Amino acid sequence: MENIKEINLSELAAALLKKAWLIVVCAIIAGGLTFAYTANFITPLYRSSVKIYVNNRQSTSQSTGITSSDLATSQRLVATYINILRSDTVLQKVANTVKENHNLDVSASSIRGMMSADALGETEVFEVYISNANPEHAAIIANAVAEVAPDEITYFVEGSSTKIVDYATPSRYHYTPNKTKNTAIGMLVGAIAAACFIVLQTLLDVRIKNEEDLAALSKAPVLGMIPDLTMEVKGDYSYREYRPMSAERDTRKGGKA
Repeated sequence: MENIKEINLSELAAALLKKAWLIVVCAIIAGGLTFAYTANFITPLYRSSVKIYVNNRQSTSQSTGITSSDLATSQRLVATYINILRSDTVLQKVANTVKENHNLDVSASSIRGMMSADALGETEVFEVYISNANPEHAAIIANAVAEVAPDEITYFVEGSSTKIVDYATPSRYHYTPNKTKNTAIGMLVGAIAAACFIVLQTLLDVRIKNEEDLAALSKAPVLGMIPDLTMEVKGDYSYREYRPMSAERDTRKGGKA
């Protein structure tokens, strides 16, 4: 039967502690490389958004109140409205509006790639985000969505309506990439990679270092051990470093060894 090497957690901990400097160095190097890549090779994106209120009743309704059923229906319609906004029909109209009003050439597919939308909590309001490398363009496209959305949604979903709560404004700060977050992730990955290397190196080390390693391989008794002569003091015994005879003669004459 093959001998199975048991995993000694204390040995692994000692190995990690002994080479903690390697983990720190790898973390710093990985973090530095991640920061450099983020700063020089990832294009910053700016995001603008519009908020849209969903109403499941037409504005000409004679009712003066809003029931909880109306609100629940509006919340369920949010997902439907978002899918309508992402359709080719609506986005092509958004692209045409941007072209006519701002002379900006964009396609429906490119707008879809810039767009994301999500409901604001458990409310009947949802927000449409447009991400672009140019903050002005992001705001222009987002406002074009707000201009086109109400009529298109009312056309596709009969008996409902929407209202624009907030229009988009150009952002002064990019929301991605996050240099601090990316650098921290890079440092964490570097540290984990170094720790895994140390652990594997320790587990794959088959050298015999002490009596415990011998006992794991054989039941034969240990008759003796070779002392480490590089140690000046070990227990009750002291060892003198070996020096050539020439050095001994120089010492007797008063010279330095």
